Amino acid sequence: MRHSSKFVVVAAAAVAFLPGCRSHQAKVDALQKEYDRLSKQFAEDCSAEYLKVPPTLSEKCSEESKKMGEAGQRLREELAKQ
Repeated sequence: MRHSSKFVVVAAAAVAFLPGCRSHQAKVDALQKEYDRLSKQFAEDCSAEYLKVPPTLSEKCSEESKKMGEAGQRLREELAKQ
């Protein structure tokens, strides 16, 4: 009885922690997807602004560029953990 009680406690603890844990590759995939989405949005909204001479970014495009850069940084940091 004691042995099975320990097993039940250990199994319950493992099940409790599993939903909170994601594999490294899952994190990388999610970060890559976020970066790709932000990059696509930036290209759609702001590519014409780079064709200006000199290239200037509106406040909206500057914010999008910042978000894209931050997403890229998070992705690089996660990839460096391998």
